[in-house]
Amino acid sequence: MLQRFNVIFCLLLFSYCYSQKKPSYVNFKLSKDTTTVVISNYLACPTHVKILNTTTKKIQTIDLKGYEEKDILRLSEKDTLAILKNYKFKLRYGNSFPIKKYDTLYNYALPFLKGKRYKIIQGHNTNFTHKGLFSKYAIDFRMNVGQTICAMRDGVVISVKEDSNRGGKGKKYYNDANYIVIYHKDGLFTQYVHLKKDGAIVKRGDSVKKQQPIGYSGNTGMSTEPHLHFGVYKMTPKGFASLPYLLDSIPSGKYIKGKHAYNN
Repeated sequence: MLQRFNVIFCLLLFSYCYSQKKPSYVNFKLSKDTTTVVISNYLACPTHVKILNTTTKKIQTIDLKGYEEKDILRLSEKDTLAILKNYKFKLRYGNSFPIKKYDTLYNYALPFLKGKRYKIIQGHNTNFTHKGLFSKYAIDFRMNVGQTICAMRDGVVISVKEDSNRGGKGKKYYNDANYIVIYHKDGLFTQYVHLKKDGAIVKRGDSVKKQQPIGYSGNTGMSTEPHLHFGVYKMTPKGFASLPYLLDSIPSGKYIKGKHAYNN
């Protein structure tokens, strides 16, 4: 009986380790002679996968279109656990090559309803949290929990997190922020952060129009008070990089702490 228990335990442990190591976007097709590694892009936007051969240390990068499934490796190895050990996969938003041309003159809408106004509590390039590649050009509006957030531009929703009810001043709360990410036709992205729990009214794959309500403000993640953090981004080899842009016909750098923005 004990031996049988050990066998069952080992099988369960094997299954657990397998599920822990295999990313959801990686699948295998097994045939008599080969194992084919398949990458599935479940997003409406382009993505790219980096494949590290842990033996040779070589990195291969493959681009995928929105919703594309692609065979990326054909191997004689039959042990899929060994494949996951010998190859590491990382899927990222956007094309692997940096965007060289995008619409720098596009006029983004304010991310809230007509007739509303909100105070700016942090603008571009501050020493508090808007610094570095990712957040340098972000803007924060003070918003009570539950205020309506709107899309700044037509696009497709590619990522939603709304399951968190945690927030606070420390860095330990950083990954607890709820958010929505939207992809736009010129390859750029907009992100809306610190939403309340269950505060998204769109889901991944939805097409949205400029000024369409998409969610509700909150105070989740690393946050000192209820507010909306948002920005425009492009993908770079180092990850998302924030960009300056036109916001309601005004350069985004002119949105500075203490002023109000009116959506007339």
